[in-house]
Amino acid sequence: MSIINAATAQKKKVYLFDSFTNGKVLMKNKNTITAELNYDAANKKMIYKDNGEDMILVNTQVIDTVFVGTQKFIPAGRIFLEVVPASNGNIYINWELKEINKGKQGIYGHTSSSTNVTSIDPGYFNYSTGQYRSPEVIRNINQNEYWIERNGSFRKFKNKKSLLKAFSDKEEEIENYIKQHKIDMKDPSQMVQLANYCMGL
Repeated sequence: MSIINAATAQKKKVYLFDSFTNGKVLMKNKNTITAELNYDAANKKMIYKDNGEDMILVNTQVIDTVFVGTQKFIPAGRIFLEVVPASNGNIYINWELKEINKGKQGIYGHTSSSTNVTSIDPGYFNYSTGQYRSPEVIRNINQNEYWIERNGSFRKFKNKKSLLKAFSDKEEEIENYIKQHKIDMKDPSQMVQLANYCMGL
């Protein structure tokens, strides 16, 4: 397993999980490596601890699957996709998190800011939603892309517009489902619910 120091990442790291978690890397040659893992969803790199240092997992072409706790990831080129099983098939999440400064925290814990930012509602996902850092308050927003397989090829979408384009023959049904269930397109759990519905159409 090749590694590179995570300090070479281009953007500031935004971790998917609150902390590094015991996991394992299953190689295509069937070897297994255990490590403390986390996913940098800003740079889209799998990170693990090596003698206290954050290291990037590279040479993804020889990796079959990465397990971080109970979550499963597979390499897709230079990135990793989380595999979420659903009743109509697997849904693949291309995580992309961005850290936003919400403003300064006052003496009573209130935040002052002139900018409104939607934070992630993790739903049933057990992921980091940002943390308070005095005197500034930080939140993570997601710009995730969701992949679903249909008729032997992947359809990808990030928002309502790209979803309707991917399912141009089912626009009315999808529009009605989004309205009836009040789907929040920034909530990963609701997007998984929506993607599962689309796979069943």
